[in-house]
Amino acid sequence: MTNWRLPPQTNIISMQLQIMKKSFFLILLICLLVTSCSPNENPSSVETEQHLNGVDFNLSPQPTSLANGMGCALPYTKTSIWNVPIDWSKAKIHPDSKKMMDAFWNGTRWIGSDPAQYAPNIYFVDVKTPLVPVKLRKNRFRDAFDDKEIQYGEPAATVWMPIPSGALPAPGTDGQMVLINVDTGEEWGLNKGTLDPFGVWFANGIYRYSIQNSGVPPEGFGQRGAGIGNFSGIVRKCEVDRGVIEHAVTIAYDYPCTPETCRANGWPEFIPPFTKTDGRGTSAYDIPEGARMVIRPEIARDEIVAACSGMQGCIVWVIAMQEYGGFLVDNSDHPKTYPEGDATANWDPKIWSDDMLRNIPPEWYDILDWNYPSTSAR
Repeated sequence: MTNWRLPPQTNIISMQLQIMKKSFFLILLICLLVTSCSPNENPSSVETEQHLNGVDFNLSPQPTSLANGMGCALPYTKTSIWNVPIDWSKAKIHPDSKKMMDAFWNGTRWIGSDPAQYAPNIYFVDVKTPLVPVKLRKNRFRDAFDDKEIQYGEPAATVWMPIPSGALPAPGTDGQMVLINVDTGEEWGLNKGTLDPFGVWFANGIYRYSIQNSGVPPEGFGQRGAGIGNFSGIVRKCEVDRGVIEHAVTIAYDYPCTPETCRANGWPEFIPPFTKTDGRGTSAYDIPEGARMVIRPEIARDEIVAACSGMQGCIVWVIAMQEYGGFLVDNSDHPKTYPEGDATANWDPKIWSDDMLRNIPPEWYDILDWNYPSTSAR
């Protein structure tokens, strides 16, 4: 029987080829596994996309002029309803203002402001901030980045958000948090956010918007009662520190009128450009969401300082109410206005406190007539 053998040199070459083939396929397999299973080195790069409900959500738009940081700059456009001051030569007090304010003060005759809860913590991020999965309990992700239409994710989906290490939602039942990407202008928000003991995020609602937009998202945006995001009208600590708030603030109370109650007075269910209401008020003159509350312009600064007992936060808030007013945007069990959450603002209680507006006379407040222009904006 013939014993077939390769010559020694040929045998060695054949063995080397076999080893090289096995090594090649092993390396190829490892590369495939790494590509399919491992996260990107930078998960917030421009290639990153979120796929929800068959829609591609580009999570990292092109960089904007905010690339050097936002500082205390105003969000939204210069012509935003939030950023245009009241023109008192045009604005008119609503003929039913006194009756509406009586309904507003029913039970409590001052506006609270508690930064320890019911106020969003605000974090600034950039394109290098890692994306973190947040599981929606039931609702759908809402993307309004283009300010034209809402794109929706699937109910109870997972959304990847740029959340910095150590970030927390606000305490209390609202659990709000805002994330501002200073490189892209993205505004991310969540409500009823929680972290479980294993560091896993959950939320009832998540949205994406842009601080380059109008400040009033398209219809279908459901984060807050009047259809706005968590950042709109929030008083930030930097604004109080510098001594001026250059935008309208947000106000809630118990309770804005239901659609039926509003219609019974011949009023809109909500005041445009706001797009919805969650009003529950059934008193005859409960106020529509979107109405603009003001403090009358003839109140002198020395009167304001005295009523505020010299507290900086109170003074600048009252002056902002004279110059820009405050929009009614939500239900609340107590009249309140919204500052930045204490976890990120670290408020000094000598500067801002939950009862700082207690001694502002109720008769200083009025509701503007929404049937007439209140600003010079075109």
